Amino acid sequence: MKAALIVNPRSGGTNRKGLRLAEMLRDTDIDVTVLERFEALAPTLQRLAEAGRETLFISSGDGTVQEIQTRIAEDDLFARFPTLCLLPHGSTNMTAADIGFSGRNLERQRALILTSGRGEAGGRRITRPTVRVDNPADGRPRHGMFLGGGAIAEATLYCQRAFNRRGIRGGLANAATLAVAVGRTLLGLGSGEGGRFDRPHPMSLRVEGELRHEGNQLAVLVTTLEKLILGSRPFWGGGESGMRVSIFGHPPPRFLLRWLPAVMYGGENRRLPENMHSYTAANLEIETPSGFILDGEAFMPPENAPLRISLGPEFTYLVE
Repeated sequence: MKAALIVNPRSGGTNRKGLRLAEMLRDTDIDVTVLERFEALAPTLQRLAEAGRETLFISSGDGTVQEIQTRIAEDDLFARFPTLCLLPHGSTNMTAADIGFSGRNLERQRALILTSGRGEAGGRRITRPTVRVDNPADGRPRHGMFLGGGAIAEATLYCQRAFNRRGIRGGLANAATLAVAVGRTLLGLGSGEGGRFDRPHPMSLRVEGELRHEGNQLAVLVTTLEKLILGSRPFWGGGESGMRVSIFGHPPPRFLLRWLPAVMYGGENRRLPENMHSYTAANLEIETPSGFILDGEAFMPPENAPLRISLGPEFTYLVE
């Protein structure tokens, strides 16, 4: 069989869909791995590479997808990158919402896995490069699809604490977090834990080696996805390839509700306040003492040096 299924049973609290799918494939020849310990992922990928698996179905959230892409890209396990099929069984599933398998029915997912296991080239495929974080503080490069800094990182961690851990996931959790962030800004609530997200973050941004921004910023995002939470596209300014990079200066605009729809859903030529900018790039450097998130996983930049971010290799995704 040419296909394999990897299930992270702890994605989204308890990955019931993934566990049910694994049970539905128990009496088949599909290689199914349920990761009772996350440390088992690396040897699992090594075994699947040695067995020549060509398509990996991943039942998890965004963080597990990031770790699998990182291990494949950095550890040189496979002679050729396997096709990935992302099954949206986690808390947020932002990556899977854009480049994951569109069928939510478990019977349909099972049928596709069996078809792929027989080596039949069913379904539509797309390719997308990763966002490679070259030099985080722990020295371990990462390959993800969405990086956020400043208010975006703080809001993501808040969403995980306030909503995901209580079983509120997906679009509902994202919408609730956005409402909390906007509400606290409009009402002028205090900063710090449980307060506003719109505090300043000292930050400099170099795009392709050129210093573009320096001083207090509200947030920065870097992605190779075409849409983010709630179907938004908070990037503009042209470019057919590369990473989409948007940076939002501090303070945020006075009439926030007026600008929010344009920021999230405007076109390439949207009109925005002068301290909001967007670029396409293959290499970036961001220097800040603040932390980041990559696909929902927190990390710190290196001390007294810029975080280097580059366009990573392309993966192929089975989407329908």
